[in-house]
Amino acid sequence: MTGDEFVAAVKNAAVALTSLSGAIYACGYLVVRARARALGADPGFALVDQAYIFAGFRFLLVLFISLLICMPALLLLRWLGRQAGRLGTDWLFVLEAGGVALAAAATVAAYVATTSVSGVLLSGSRDWLAGAALGRNGFGALLGLATTAGAAAALLWTRGYFARAGAVDPLGAALALNTGLLIALLPVQHGVFHADRTARRLEAAPHSVTGLVSPVWTVDRAADRVTLFGRGPDGQARLVTVKADQLDGVPVVAVGTIGDVLEGSGK
Repeated sequence: MTGDEFVAAVKNAAVALTSLSGAIYACGYLVVRARARALGADPGFALVDQAYIFAGFRFLLVLFISLLICMPALLLLRWLGRQAGRLGTDWLFVLEAGGVALAAAATVAAYVATTSVSGVLLSGSRDWLAGAALGRNGFGALLGLATTAGAAAALLWTRGYFARAGAVDPLGAALALNTGLLIALLPVQHGVFHADRTARRLEAAPHSVTGLVSPVWTVDRAADRVTLFGRGPDGQARLVTVKADQLDGVPVVAVGTIGDVLEGSGK
């Protein structure tokens, strides 16, 4: 390898790492925002926050594990696609058009199921979607696997379609749009159903907070602000956002999950 080739390789690696870091950071931001919306917390978000990096890497790890689990199904779909490629042009067009329509319907359903989860800490909802966001059932895991498999299959399908068609047509554009929507949904879905559900119980609420009776939990943190969950004297669920420095000196007496917060059974 010559000196120029080595320099070019280093530059390409630097560009690739920078792009990957930016994508991870952006995914982490979406994960944290989706989690806050699902819980009902809105502590305010900063453009720069190290929490996005951790959330992004955690999302990437879960994504790779999901792809590994879905690999047999993806191989089967690839084989079926090759068999369908042997059909005549007219039949293949009908099959792909129907497939795009079904994929679009499934994408819309996945978006509705994901974005309909909101404010579970305050709403008191006990439906199966809220339960999935709290980790009480396996629907979130199944939906995540299905969306991951669908996005991977759509990406392979789009790549093969444009390699065969050689140009952009309405069917290819619809397929590419659906693929992009599925990929964009992945971090949002992770934030709603798979993000960190850890909550920490405080010995007491900070002095600046009134109207909360024990137990008081920290359920979300963003930038320099922390969201506390507790109940008022009337038993009504309440969320309070305070500056992180107001928790200095307040002991943490238990660690549980968001589900424990609602059940009052943190261990």
